[in-house]
Amino acid sequence: MSKKPVGEVRPSQVITTFGPGAIVDLQTLSVVVAGVDEWQKADEQRIQEPRLERNLKVKCFYSAPPAFGEYNKKPGTLPAYLFPRYQVCSNPQCGTLSEPSEQMFKRHEKRPVFLCELCGGKSPVNPAPFIVACPSGHMDDFPWREFAHRGPTSCKQPMQLKSMGKTGTVRDLMVHCKCGEKRSVGDAFGEKKHEVVGTCRRRRPWLGPKDVDKACEHADLAETLQRGATNSWFPVVRSALSIKDAATPIGKLLNKADPDILELINNADDLDKFWTLLAKKIPELEDYAGARDAILESILKSRGECETDEIDLLLPEWEALRDPDGYSQGERSDFFSQKAEVPEKLHDVLASVIQVRKLLEVRALTGFTRLESKGGPFGGDGEEVDIAPISRNPVLDWLPAVEVRGEGLFFEFRSAVLDAWSTTPAVGIRVRAMLEAHANREEDQETISPPTEREIREKSRFIVLHTFAHAVMRALALDCGYSGASIRERIYSSIEDGREMSGVLLYTASPDSEGSLGGLIDLGTPERLGGLLQDALRDVTRCSSDPLCASHDPERHQSSNGAACHACVLVPETSCETYNAWLDRSLLVPTVATQNLAFFTPKHLGWE
Repeated sequence: MSKKPVGEVRPSQVITTFGPGAIVDLQTLSVVVAGVDEWQKADEQRIQEPRLERNLKVKCFYSAPPAFGEYNKKPGTLPAYLFPRYQVCSNPQCGTLSEPSEQMFKRHEKRPVFLCELCGGKSPVNPAPFIVACPSGHMDDFPWREFAHRGPTSCKQPMQLKSMGKTGTVRDLMVHCKCGEKRSVGDAFGEKKHEVVGTCRRRRPWLGPKDVDKACEHADLAETLQRGATNSWFPVVRSALSIKDAATPIGKLLNKADPDILELINNADDLDKFWTLLAKKIPELEDYAGARDAILESILKSRGECETDEIDLLLPEWEALRDPDGYSQGERSDFFSQKAEVPEKLHDVLASVIQVRKLLEVRALTGFTRLESKGGPFGGDGEEVDIAPISRNPVLDWLPAVEVRGEGLFFEFRSAVLDAWSTTPAVGIRVRAMLEAHANREEDQETISPPTEREIREKSRFIVLHTFAHAVMRALALDCGYSGASIRERIYSSIEDGREMSGVLLYTASPDSEGSLGGLIDLGTPERLGGLLQDALRDVTRCSSDPLCASHDPERHQSSNGAACHACVLVPETSCETYNAWLDRSLLVPTVATQNLAFFTPKHLGWE
């Protein structure tokens, strides 16, 4: 592997766009970013976020090395491997298709580019336009030689890739072998696309040019992708807002205790002894008499001795966001929030609106998927899809991450109102249809069990919160000065007893030390927020694709979306937790097709 830099990416892109296993198109080359085994790590790149560390069972996180170090330190680099190996001569009269081992191309002495020997060493070559990938995350060069010969061959004659220039489609691309065999690339995208490329060869080029996985559960589902296809790499990212443990009520209590005593607590009996020891030292302990189990669980989770789930990650944030007086850590801290006024027409559905003036989010890359995204913590397409590793080591004690700072608006919904709405028969029928349509697409028909009433209630709550978030995000992008891709959502939805949540955080964050510029906060003022929310909800009552969009039948189309399309509520996929799944504006507002499902009534929209 050459040690010379061949291109640049921003540190934040290593988590969201160009992480390990992703293909990066550079000016003259195409490379795959190497796994984290090859990364440089330094103390100044270390990131600590205790809640996320406990959730992911790691000791710490590291950011990608900066391109330019301070105090004359060497610039940081991320290792990458040449991929695809096959290259095509840029001279249309030549079109030689070969890989470096066949020695038809040579590397330029000074620049990161290969030159075609058959053209006298003057024509640069381009990466081959197609690759092969499977649902297990494996990736390989397209089998050009076997493809042209329609099976295994011992032929070593030179090959060419040429365009016939008739229709502008892949069918125009022809692979020619000097032995006389030829074939249209269009065959790789037909009904027999899996048979054409053969079984998956289990290659993992991001972990090394010769790395091969032990097995592949989807060996017969390998398929051809364009090199720059968006479904060639989906990051699996977990994130957490930086809410200091000591800022929580239980955290403040435990902060007063002797750490040595906390280490001795392993079960409820130990907690009783702990209670007795602290009774005299901490008078406020009596206020937590009913929360002894929660305190024990908090202690064990803080030591990583108790399993944590997605709700464990979100619940402290939910509590902090809805109670700025008790949790806000001041203007100079990483978390600073203030209450705002709830618009008058929405008092019966919104419990509070919070201006989050400062926030710090840590985003960690845990793996990636190919062909299909995994979706978010509360659903989305592809929950069962395989996650490909970013390291040869199956048990990592650190993960790549990035810190981003920003601002946001938090909307707390009245849980009782959501519960009452979600139990109406019409809503139940609609959400049941969406759940069954999704299950029919993902699973074997014979193994599907009908959704329970609890699942319907939980999913209906999530869908209305999620669709509300998208509607407001689109409205914010028109007024706040940020593009739609810069605004993200964080959905807090749960009906679990003792861990109930019903809120939405819309925020913007950037790796810059200053974060953002105050555009979202300004829209949270009383004189602007009411009009903004009203406009956002009114805008999604209609769609330029109506009546087709409003009449969309999830069951017939086997879709996890209802009335939702790019013209009304879909947003850039990087802004959405579930990659634009589980959306339905007919559950949010009245539409031209349905009026009896909407959570927000004409009164909320200012029509009465």
